[in-house]
Amino acid sequence: MNNRGKVLSGLVTTSSLALLVYFLSEITSVPAPDICQQTISAAALADAGSDQDTLVDNAIMQQSTCEENAETSDLR
Repeated sequence: MNNRGKVLSGLVTTSSLALLVYFLSEITSVPAPDICQQTISAAALADAGSDQDTLVDNAIMQQSTCEENAETSDLR
């Protein structure tokens, strides 16, 4: 096989592997969780103290934002 054939074979192999990796990554990707579905269960599982307080505060703040968004989408 001459040099041109080797280069072409290498390009085809590299392209095929890149497409395979892309295809497999798209198939196995997991969608990001909906932040509006967040509950305070993480806070209940956290150790008592500042971590738990922070998680509860975050869940409460996110809940108010989601309620506002839900009301806005209902008006459309």
